[in-house]
Amino acid sequence: MSVDTTPLRILLSEAGYRFVEPPILSDASIFLEVAGEDLRRRLYMTTGSDGRELCLRPEFTIPVCMHHLSTGDAHRMADYAYIGPVFRHRPGQIGEFLQAGVESLGRTDRITADADVLALALDSAALYGLSEPDVRVGDSLLFSAVIDALGIAAPWKRRLARAFGDGARLDATLARLSADRASDAPAHAGFLAALDGADHDAAHSVVEDLLSIAGIKSIGGRTPGEIADRFLEQSSLAAGGGLDARATSVIARFRAISGTPDGALAALKTLSTDEKLGIDAALEGFEKRAEGLARRGIDLSKLAFSADFGRRLDYYSGFVFEIHDPAFPAGPVVGGGRYDRLLPALGARAAVPAVGFALWLDRVKGVSA
Repeated sequence: MSVDTTPLRILLSEAGYRFVEPPILSDASIFLEVAGEDLRRRLYMTTGSDGRELCLRPEFTIPVCMHHLSTGDAHRMADYAYIGPVFRHRPGQIGEFLQAGVESLGRTDRITADADVLALALDSAALYGLSEPDVRVGDSLLFSAVIDALGIAAPWKRRLARAFGDGARLDATLARLSADRASDAPAHAGFLAALDGADHDAAHSVVEDLLSIAGIKSIGGRTPGEIADRFLEQSSLAAGGGLDARATSVIARFRAISGTPDGALAALKTLSTDEKLGIDAALEGFEKRAEGLARRGIDLSKLAFSADFGRRLDYYSGFVFEIHDPAFPAGPVVGGGRYDRLLPALGARAAVPAVGFALWLDRVKGVSA
């Protein structure tokens, strides 16, 4: 595959981004701990001389953030750019492909930073002939606000938040929450009843300690922490912590909202008023971001908001977007968004404002195999 990256390098450099080149060979545990064990089947794995699992770089965001953490204060402002190969198993496709993008870290003016990054992503796509793209946007903070307002039990709320962005997984989680499990009490119902109502952290520690005493390190690829989460979910459901009809209806109505940001905002406000959700702070944040995008010169009428759209990775924390070529239905040309939770997961002491995008250069026009 060949593609001229010189104009893109000039564009990103002139926008103030500094190019970095993270190592191609990385510690696989970092990706698996942050992105989950499901990623393992897509990695090109090997083993180091010290027995550590290593992998070829599957993406740039985590390596760039690791570089940021290793070279100074985590909360400093820094804008990074990259262009290089990444490696993932992709059915029916070549496992090595070229990716470019940016990571903007430490900017506390989140609304302006979000707008700047989306505008730069659009300019980057336009370099390769994509002047009339389909642009999809979403905001996971809205979903979080809705499930908070519905009073869903904490373990299930966490599971719903983790499933958001993966329609099939979210559907399955909602089905489990809505099901009548009264006649399907597990054999360990007494243990689950003891967990219910206990302090979450303490209950979590009890389950992990029991697994450690039993010498259990992993079951079906799940870590002791993930197994503990499952026990706590079961205790909540056994105690009647599922979804009632109203909550199920509200979530379905929320997920169905789509349209331009202005139209979606009106529908979200109506939902909040009808159901007395009290999600004004989240709605105000959404409205201010839309205003920020407009100030940056982005035509809101050409953005397609979907309340059900999010990223499948836990560290994304709000605004997300994809840029699609209408002539290339196989996947987005650009994907990006805000991920303030990533750097703490990698070792930072507190949340670090972070937003960026990745451009799949094998999907742009003018590429020759």
